[in-house]
Amino acid sequence: MAKYTYPAVFTKEGTQYFVHFPDFESCYTQGDSLQDAFEMAADVLCLTLYNLEEQGDIPAASDVSVLQAGKGEFVSLVACDTSEYREFYNNRAV
Repeated sequence: MAKYTYPAVFTKEGTQYFVHFPDFESCYTQGDSLQDAFEMAADVLCLTLYNLEEQGDIPAASDVSVLQAGKGEFVSLVACDTSEYREFYNNRAV
């Protein structure tokens, strides 16, 4: 139930961007444009952290300056607020 910022690696392939978070084993997504990729990255990061909050085990974020980007890649910070995420999804009608 907090605000978080984690580094993500963005890889451009054709017109799409693939995103993964080095601090999480299964936290990745993609977007049809860079803007879409950033939005999807924030969403998957929030979902991942929401689940980890439930378990009580949030890892520290890596230092963005030590992450290496390969050819066609770049590293950027992605932020999310799990409080807003929790409120939005807990108020949805079933």
